[in-house]
Parts: sequence; C-alpha cells; structure tokens
Amino acid sequence: MHLARVDLLYWTAGFLGHFVLFIVLWVRRRAKEFPVFTTWITANLARTVVLFIVSRLGGRALYYYTYWDLAILDTLLQFAIVYEMYSKIFRPLGIWAPDVRKAFLWLLSSSLAVAAAFAMLARPHTRLWMQAAVIKGNLFSSVCMTELFVGMVALSVKVGLPWKADVARISQGLGAYSLFGVIIEAGNSYFGLDPNLQAYQILSRLRMTVYLCCLAYWATVLSKPARESREMSLELRDELSKLQARVEYDLQRIRGRR
Repeated sequence: MHLARVDLLYWTAGFLGHFVLFIVLWVRRRAKEFPVFTTWITANLARTVVLFIVSRLGGRALYYYTYWDLAILDTLLQFAIVYEMYSKIFRPLGIWAPDVRKAFLWLLSSSLAVAAAFAMLARPHTRLWMQAAVIKGNLFSSVCMTELFVGMVALSVKVGLPWKADVARISQGLGAYSLFGVIIEAGNSYFGLDPNLQAYQILSRLRMTVYLCCLAYWATVLSKPARESREMSLELRDELSKLQARVEYDLQRIRGRR
C-alpha cells in the first residue's frame, strides 16, 4: 500500500510525538500517577508502528480492518482516561462521595443518550454500511467525550474540589481534541465519502494536526517538574474520613425532614 508524502510526514510526526511523550511520562514519573493515560500513549505508539508495517506489507483490506480495530481500542482507552481523571478529582480520599457518584452516573448516562441521538441523526453519504457505521461511531465518541469533560468542569466547580495541575493539563488537551473531533466528524457526516475521498482526507489530516498539537502540549507541560506534595498523615486521613461520614449523615437527616 503506497503512502503519500504528506501521510508519511504525519506518520513520522506522530511516532516522534508519542515517543517523546512516552519518555517524558516515565522520566518525570507521571506514568505511575496516570497509568491509564500512559497506557493510551503506549498503545498509540505501538499503533503507529503496526499501521506503518501493515501499510508496507499488507493490502488495503488488511490496513482498513487493522486501522479500525485499533481505533476501537483507542476509543475505549479514552473513556478509561475520563474515569481516571474523574477519580483524581472526585476521590481525594480514595472513595466516592455518594452525591458525586450519583451525579457522575447521571452525567454518564445523559452523555451516552445525547451522543447516541447525534449519531442516529447523522446521515453520511457512503457506499458501504461499514463506512457509515465508522463515521457515526466517531461522532458518537467525540460528542460523548466532550460532554464528559464539560461535565467534569461543572461538577468540580459545584462541589468545590480543586484540580491538580497535571490532571488539568491532561484533561484540557483531551477535552480540546474531543471538541475538535465533534466538528470534524460533523463535517464527515455532511460531506460523506465522495469517490476520491478528498473531503474525508482533508478532515482526517486536520484531526491529526490537532492531535499532534495536543501531543506537543502534553510533552511540554508534563516535562516540567511536578510540585512536591506532602504526604497525608494517617491521623489526618482518618479525621477527614470521619468528617466526610458526618457530613453525609447530616445531609441524610436534613433530607429526611423535608
């Protein structure tokens, strides 16, 4: 399978971007703090190499199925990153507060419903049903991811929990990528797949450009030394746990009087 020069340039930039960020995560000891995000970057690094090898040695059909199989894994890992970011913000003591857990489940279910509605309304012009399913699936994941990140910001402001610097940086990059993904997939739904795939290729390269910008942003901000955090003593952790349990008990009593 022949790669155009611009596609080869994107492949090289993607490989270097993932490799640099992978090194940064391990050297700056972010890999242990963000294992899911690190797994996602590692998987994308391996994905870049695998797709290049398949493009050289395999045909179009093999490349197509390999690409979309790995894309499914990529989407699943992105949802896992969302959960990891939520956990970092809303589980400061290692347990979910009941109200926050309910709000998260409601946000997740509503995001899935809205994203499914957008995907069902999309009517891309394609020759094969699989092509339409791919475009709808990408639109679904982009809309859902964007809603979850916006909801994360709103929920953290509502409950008054601060964000750690690295959590904010990772979330900002992935949130921006998801937002641009909604715009790009909306364009794919509108233009569909014309015979020469010109519009689809332009939008795909635009998506890759945005993603490369996110890689550069993560590599830059995460390469800075992390602020040293003081370890929470067992006594303080115990007191905070008791305080949280007391607040939850008082809230239940207040609700019971209404």
